Amino acid sequence: MNKAIKVILMTIGASLIAAGNSWANTVVYEEVELFQTETFFTDTFIVTDTSRPYIATLTDFEFPVPMMNTGMSVTTATDLLGSLLAPGSFQFNATTPGNYFVSFFGFADVSAPQLGQYGIQISQVPVPAAVWLFGSGLIGLIGISRRKKSA
Repeated sequence: MNKAIKVILMTIGASLIAAGNSWANTVVYEEVELFQTETFFTDTFIVTDTSRPYIATLTDFEFPVPMMNTGMSVTTATDLLGSLLAPGSFQFNATTPGNYFVSFFGFADVSAPQLGQYGIQISQVPVPAAVWLFGSGLIGLIGISRRKKSA
């Protein structure tokens, strides 16, 4: 194999690996809390990358029992981007870099011991591995077609 082709293939491979690492699942906000009876709050998180959508996930750890009521929303200073009234997840688009807000409320079971535990995670949706496989396969096909043309 020609030395120039080897260098090109190694450069493309290194670029794909670097791109794959930079497109990993980036967590921008995470909170896990055990509370008694009820809790509610609004907190700020910062978005710097607006190239891909984000996913917000609310988990009820059901410790010691499931919460009676729970909910979460993600907003900008002026717009609601998504909300839940039960554990689950939703996607939203951050259109501009800056401050975003997550609000949460939770009510534990009124019977003893009146505890609840929840988790919130907001992260950027990762690019599927299939995209990287498709890209490397496409590069391979281009290389094969060029080899046939030069032969």
